Amino acid sequence: MRTALLSITGAGFLLLVGAAPSFSGDVNCGIVIKSVKMGRSAQDISDTMMISTADIEKCKAAAAEAPKEGQPAGEKPAVEKKPVAEGASH
Repeated sequence: MRTALLSITGAGFLLLVGAAPSFSGDVNCGIVIKSVKMGRSAQDISDTMMISTADIEKCKAAAAEAPKEGQPAGEKPAVEKKPVAEGASH
């Protein structure tokens, strides 16, 4: 009984270890771009964050397409909300 329990526990552990890379499959592009701005190489970033250099290039491309901070995005909100005065009833 004890060996069966240990075998099941060991198999479960191996499944979790094998599935770990799929859990952390998302790349945090914000951290990647900050590292690029700090002057780190793509290889250094990929080694540190355990991601591929292709993922780093995708983040760079996405950052280049995104609107810059302080510049208008080109679209205005459909309805502008006006502040409600205190004590005003609806």
